[in-house]
Amino acid sequence: MWNTSGAKYKHMMYNVSRVRRKSWDKLKKAIERYIDLLKKQAKQWDTKWIYKTKIKSQARLKKYWITDAMIAKALEKKGLKDLIKK
Repeated sequence: MWNTSGAKYKHMMYNVSRVRRKSWDKLKKAIERYIDLLKKQAKQWDTKWIYKTKIKSQARLKKYWITDAMIAKALEKKGLKDLIKK
């Protein structure tokens, strides 16, 4: 018999990890985005766009549990020690 529900797997045997691959680049990309914003902020002044985007970026950092120490370490690795918060 055919599967009339259209599901690929039986619902009770459903395995979430079978559906998609998980990307561990999210943490790296979130840190890179925040560093880019800090560079733009240092180059320009606080524009409205930078202010709003920085709030969104900080929310993403909080969601992924990225600490200030992790950001400071990434900034030191890139040679941008002057952008580190005091």
